[in-house]
Amino acid sequence: MLHLMKSEFIKLRTLRSTLTATIVLIIFPVAVTVLSAMFAKNPDETMVIKVLVNTGIVSLLLCGVLGVFAIAQEYSQGTIRITFAATPMRMKVFAAKALVISLWVAVSVAVLEGVGLIGANYALHSRGFDFGVMYQATPGIDSAWQVLFAFGAVCILFALVGFALGALLRSSPGAIATLILVPLLVEGIVTGLLIAAFDIDISRRTPFTAAIRAVQVEPDAARWGLVGYFSIWCLVITVIAALLMKRRDA
Repeated sequence: MLHLMKSEFIKLRTLRSTLTATIVLIIFPVAVTVLSAMFAKNPDETMVIKVLVNTGIVSLLLCGVLGVFAIAQEYSQGTIRITFAATPMRMKVFAAKALVISLWVAVSVAVLEGVGLIGANYALHSRGFDFGVMYQATPGIDSAWQVLFAFGAVCILFALVGFALGALLRSSPGAIATLILVPLLVEGIVTGLLIAAFDIDISRRTPFTAAIRAVQVEPDAARWGLVGYFSIWCLVITVIAALLMKRRDA
């Protein structure tokens, strides 16, 4: 398994698209967070974390794109057949790819959070503010650590959803379009139509919306309940993708 994971890691890091998406998902929220700390007129203790996770929505989607790249490009280029020929146990290949992309995203998000917080902390102290970026938990607000851990967990889950969609659709453009349009557009349209037609509000039950709500500093529901709810959807999609990958021709 370790040799297979090493092989998948080499495939992942040699893709220019993977490296580009990783750099963007790290740099964009870091840059916005540090600039906010440098120029915000009246920053408070929660400002840095709020800016980091709000701009990090872009990183969430890019984590999903990384998941798509981890498998869909092999299908589009036909190299997946070589992988299956070398390792006939497809579930082993599926598991290795999922583990590698999860670790890749986990490290990328850790770098994002670490660099963003250190840079913002330096910017605040250089301006004379004596509070740091890691605010303490207060009634109604979780600690900064919980927000950061939840953000990391949701990023990994987004990557796995993208990976599952890539395995299901076998097309990078189709999987990426689905991954972006569903959370940003489709869920809102479906929710609005159900409210207008049947007065049924499912906004609190849509999976991607729940994931985005889970990384807010002040979510409108239990944070880890939202993460768990999205995890169930992620598990269902991943299991379906794994079963179809095992049955379908390469």
